[in-house]
Amino acid sequence: MNTLFDLLLKPFQSLDPLWGLMWISALSGVMMIQVFKKTSDQQAISMLRRKMGSRALGMLLFLESPPTVLKLAFGLIMDNFIYLWHLLKPMLIITIPFILIAAQLDARYSREPLNADYLSTVTVYWESSILSGEPGEPEAGTLISPVVTIADSLEQSFSFTGSNGVFVFGAMGIDLGSSEPTGSIMIRGAEKGGIVQTLLHPWNMEAPADIVKIESFTQEKNYHIFGSRWGWFTVFLVFSSVWAILGAVIFKVKV
Repeated sequence: MNTLFDLLLKPFQSLDPLWGLMWISALSGVMMIQVFKKTSDQQAISMLRRKMGSRALGMLLFLESPPTVLKLAFGLIMDNFIYLWHLLKPMLIITIPFILIAAQLDARYSREPLNADYLSTVTVYWESSILSGEPGEPEAGTLISPVVTIADSLEQSFSFTGSNGVFVFGAMGIDLGSSEPTGSIMIRGAEKGGIVQTLLHPWNMEAPADIVKIESFTQEKNYHIFGSRWGWFTVFLVFSSVWAILGAVIFKVKV
């Protein structure tokens, strides 16, 4: 998945990250509407939509006959339940690629690259005993004292600033971020996990020996659109929805 997204985003590496995010949102919207078309009963949905429209129009035409209106309203409610049932299968199928895409976008677009203008915090959860000594200086940046140690829960936390975000515990080096252009993944932690963990949390790396996991807390990224600040998920949701609607019109998909 990482390689696929790197290739898709390669043309946008020299541009503002927002362009790459909108590009993936557009692809996702078109792809998901195509998946919906292939996995849904388009004929049944089309018939139900016409049927529900007829019932709604009938309720307006027979306002002077309450029994008829109630009968049509009950039929409209039942049609809606059937309609939702037809939507359930394609929506469940779409959920799988949606989760994988969201994980990649969160890894790439939710955090600011590390720099000297703000602090980042790291918490290390040791497996059995805390390594003695202080963390070494980051390769690029400044370690912020003090290092907070909670011996009972085997936790150790500290803050630092830096462009590359590398900090060191003795001989152990952990890369916590990247200043690479759009398409790079911001490493935000490390833990032990398999392929599912890698797919759902592509920002993690393998935890070193003697460590359960590492968590880093970095500044969230906002995108300035229409005079307001949007998070990556808002950008993705809005632009993928717009392109899904356009795709439904162009490819004549009944939703």
